[in-house]
Amino acid sequence: MSTSARLLSDPPERQILKPARIDDLGQAVLALTRELWLLTDRMAVMEKVLERRGLAVSAEIDAYIPDAGFSAELERRRNRLLQAVLEALQAGAAS
Repeated sequence: MSTSARLLSDPPERQILKPARIDDLGQAVLALTRELWLLTDRMAVMEKVLERRGLAVSAEIDAYIPDAGFSAELERRRNRLLQAVLEALQAGAAS
């Protein structure tokens, strides 16, 4: 990927929300934080369960380098998630 290519995760070049919708943004950040914690917690538990079964995977996960195909799949998934968040923020902008 060239260094000049924009990603969905790059800051927008336009204003996404009107100042009056700052509370909506706060709610969205809190909802995303709750979901992020849930995933973080479950991943930590999964690593412990696997470790108890003789599969110490934490270091392997940290060192893992995906191949080109998996990298592309991860990028598609990331972009789909970011697009859904951006669309949700935009949906309320019309009201």
